[in-house]
Amino acid sequence: MKSIRIIESCPDSSSPLTCLSSPLTCLSSPRRRGSSLKLQLLIFFFLFIFFFPKLTHGIDHFRTDYTVDYFLSENDNNISSRVSYKIKITNLTPDLVIKNFSILFPKSFQIGNIKAADDFKSIIPVVSDTDNKNTISVSLTDPVAGMNSENNIYLDFLQQNLFKVNGNVWEVILPTVENKEGEGDYTIIVHLPPNSGKQISIAKPKPDHITLNEITWKNPVNRTIYAVFGKQQNYSLQLRYHLTNPNLNRVYTDVSFPPDTLYQKVFVNSIHPEPAIVSTDEDGNYIGRYFLNPKEVKIILFNGGVIVSSEPREDMKEPIRTLFKTQQKYLLAPSTHWNLKEDFVPKKITNIRDIYSYTRDTLTYNYGRLNTSITRLGAQQALQYPDQAVCTEYSDVMIAIAREQGLYTREVQGYGFSNDQELRPLSVNADILHSWPEYYDDTKQLWIQTDPTWEDTSGIDYFNSFDLNHVVFAIHGKKSDFPYPAGSYKTQDSTKDINILPTSQYYSESKSVSFETNPLQIPNMSNNSYTLKVVIRNTGNTFLWNFPISAEADKLTLSPATQIVASLAPLEKKELTFEYIPKSQFGDIKTVLKLSSDSKPLYEQEINVASFYYGIAKIIGVIILFILGLGLAVKLMRRN
Repeated sequence: MKSIRIIESCPDSSSPLTCLSSPLTCLSSPRRRGSSLKLQLLIFFFLFIFFFPKLTHGIDHFRTDYTVDYFLSENDNNISSRVSYKIKITNLTPDLVIKNFSILFPKSFQIGNIKAADDFKSIIPVVSDTDNKNTISVSLTDPVAGMNSENNIYLDFLQQNLFKVNGNVWEVILPTVENKEGEGDYTIIVHLPPNSGKQISIAKPKPDHITLNEITWKNPVNRTIYAVFGKQQNYSLQLRYHLTNPNLNRVYTDVSFPPDTLYQKVFVNSIHPEPAIVSTDEDGNYIGRYFLNPKEVKIILFNGGVIVSSEPREDMKEPIRTLFKTQQKYLLAPSTHWNLKEDFVPKKITNIRDIYSYTRDTLTYNYGRLNTSITRLGAQQALQYPDQAVCTEYSDVMIAIAREQGLYTREVQGYGFSNDQELRPLSVNADILHSWPEYYDDTKQLWIQTDPTWEDTSGIDYFNSFDLNHVVFAIHGKKSDFPYPAGSYKTQDSTKDINILPTSQYYSESKSVSFETNPLQIPNMSNNSYTLKVVIRNTGNTFLWNFPISAEADKLTLSPATQIVASLAPLEKKELTFEYIPKSQFGDIKTVLKLSSDSKPLYEQEINVASFYYGIAKIIGVIILFILGLGLAVKLMRRN
């Protein structure tokens, strides 16, 4: 008579880590190395960690197949999930059988109404807690033994905090079973509420099947599934900049406001006080210049919003390509933090994908550095001390290696969003900043964002696709450390200067401009024309890109009739130059200058123009009168 060995199955245990951050560092935790280390999920979406069961004894003797269904329902802007597991355990030997089965959950897992069953009847689950974990254990009623026999376990429960509503989008992180060959299949199916109107816009990895209300992943190889439902995210922004002049002379300071990018559209409600000069630099940064008197202190308040999109903005593609023609002149130059003096990198690392992977795999995120005053190491020191990296080191290493290979890359600094308080820094007054690199794709002729830091710490693919969690504050292409992003303009460390929240608020674009004309009409002696200077100012709430300005006036021939303003930031001024020739060469001309954009009237100004020859005659007449007057004055002086 054969004996049957009874196997009790339980999962490996682990627990979430709390992540801290500080200015110019990213939210992260130590990297997970194999199944025994820990997984940190971060920024902008709900922190969610689930460790599935594994057969810890006799793994070669069983095959385990998982089918996990998530049935979503929405109520009062909250999403509840009914989670259903079917776990099929197949005996691969005739003398073993599964008797007990356990699943571990973090205590942060908000689950309830737990039900369990096997193939024969309902089972009463036993729930216990130790440390920061909850365990659900079940005992099979009458497990079947024998070669190729199957035992099925069914678990059902409700979860409140799995799918998260953030502003305009739904987000979810689903950890996966780390399948090895021969261990069985693993299928995840997400069922959306009927008529939800939500479409999946970002999925890492790509689903195997998508219908209107159902998304399926079959045997995903990533250790984490990340999905976003909704194509764009809206954020409200309140930023504070502290400026001080300790000197005895007048100085100016340039501050960087959030710029428009290929994936980001900025809306400006107010900037108080307004800067004296507004400009955009070669990298596309939005710069405001403030003058400070001796010992003066100023606080600048920026109030607005930003829309982050999952797809590149069509209206930005051509401006990006035009800007790149200037940027490529300096994007390969070494900079303070992007200069490698020693050859650390294997010769085979040549393309951008390999450089990204090498950066991610070589560096180890140092969680302990978040508790100290952080000094940016730069690429050279980061490779010398790879276990001392934070997000800036990941960016610096990738950029430095890529530039040595002739690949155009740059750094972006901004905000990584999280609505989980455990991911906030220890001090609630500290501001969280993040750094990530982007590269220029020569085929698409567009900048592509990546994040090797977050892929290393979360297991989410940040090379083949991005997310809606990154808000750009400053772009570093020409210099690695300027301009400074919002949150860096501080007079003391305790101030809270960044307030950014996802919102369902709809931001409406308001396009408006104002004009000033120079009353002095300057004749050009070479071609009988006049020069007209027109200053245009953006008084709307968004950037203007490739904005056409057409000019016309009766009795004048203008050249060029239409000019294109490549870019104009809110509050920014630029000067346009028109040349015109009066259609009549005799007598003064009175006419109205009309400026328009896409046939929409913008500005009218009455101008008086003297014909060229008449104007010259008047000038000659004035000169003659002056000479006569001077001669008369000389005669009178002699008489006296």
